[in-house]
Amino acid sequence: MLAQRPQLIPPIPGPVRFLVFGVVIAILVYGMASIGAEPKPVASTENQPTEVAVPALDRNLLAQAKDDDREQRLQLEAEPLRHLLAKAIDVGPTVAAALGMPEQPLAVATVRNEKELWRGRWIWFEGVLEQLNGPREGNPVPGYSIYEATVRTAAGDAVLAAFSIPPERGLERGSWVRIEGYLLKLVDITYPTDLREAPMLVGRQIHRDYEDWPPVQTLDPAMMSKVDDSSYWPGDLMWHTLEEDQTEPLWHLAAFVRDTADRRTLADWRQIEILQAGLHDRLRDGEIPRGTPMRVFGTLIQRTTMAAPANPAGIKSWTVAMLQCREYGGTLVPVWVPKRVAELEPRASLEVRGFYYRWFAYETRNGERRRAPLFLAADLDVYDLEVNRTMEGIGLWLAGLACVLLLLAWWSQRRTARSEVQHRREMDERRRRRQAKAAAASGSPGQAQG
Repeated sequence: MLAQRPQLIPPIPGPVRFLVFGVVIAILVYGMASIGAEPKPVASTENQPTEVAVPALDRNLLAQAKDDDREQRLQLEAEPLRHLLAKAIDVGPTVAAALGMPEQPLAVATVRNEKELWRGRWIWFEGVLEQLNGPREGNPVPGYSIYEATVRTAAGDAVLAAFSIPPERGLERGSWVRIEGYLLKLVDITYPTDLREAPMLVGRQIHRDYEDWPPVQTLDPAMMSKVDDSSYWPGDLMWHTLEEDQTEPLWHLAAFVRDTADRRTLADWRQIEILQAGLHDRLRDGEIPRGTPMRVFGTLIQRTTMAAPANPAGIKSWTVAMLQCREYGGTLVPVWVPKRVAELEPRASLEVRGFYYRWFAYETRNGERRRAPLFLAADLDVYDLEVNRTMEGIGLWLAGLACVLLLLAWWSQRRTARSEVQHRREMDERRRRRQAKAAAASGSPGQAQG
């Protein structure tokens, strides 16, 4: 009998080999799927809004303001008024937002019907200034007096307001204004006009406001030509922050960017030019018009949000972002968004679909003066590498390959099993033949002797 060849690796049963092969394929598919999966959101401590301290009102003191009947509405209780004047003096846009100021002015009828719900809440109205009185004494805040105003809303309702800061110069009867403040009570007056159940707000000041524009669907070159950022001296427009640059050209471009955001698809934007260092001279020389769309790629370095000052474009909030753009020499590029942008991961990679507005000058932490083009955008869009779609395609190919490999493994296993069966049959047949020959050989001498 031939000696069997020694095996370095012990034979592995077929089912075990099949199982190991399936596990390897499963691990491979899972690993590729994990690469294409979106990462879980990371809780960011960067750019998180800080907690804002809001005034605490004395509800017992506010309860002294009565307005259940006309006799009560004709009286103006001094102590609740003084209390709200003292609290309202520190309420700016940020605090007002923290107080839950509605994004839209309430209807006067709503305030009348739900006066207890809104009493002591910070609300606002806009309309035409009809009366402006003051100053008069009685303000509990040192150095301030009391001013009073009557405003007629677009719906024809009258609203009263008391405030502490003197009105700005040029604000007069017929001006479109905005009044904010705590709701004190409903008031009736008989002079100089007869008013019934007019809401009275107690606030900080009266603001010049604007009638809302209709949607801006076309960019006006004449409006954009008013932007003069040619001077690099500190204090000029190039150095103005968002709070300082509240002008009609800014509002016009911001409204245009917001109101036409759905005109271009992502595929359309992918045909738009990218901000890069090679465009610097053209931007500097004014060869690229204001309002030109451009894609800005960069890493989010800083993001802040602020309540929007009064404007005719209906902008309620602004987001200011600084992006570090590798294509633009690593310079920080500012982007202003006319809304409150959703949370983003720290140092998120962005593909901003912006519109060129003007030059923006700033100082670095090292005291160096820099300038960069400023863009307005409808949102801050995270850069989509299209990894998911690519990995989906790879996953389909891997799934097909896994099926083929599994089929080959099954066929190989079946073929091996058949070979083993055939081999055993042949070995049995050879053993039987050897046994028959051995039996025949052993029986021949006996037969010959007999």
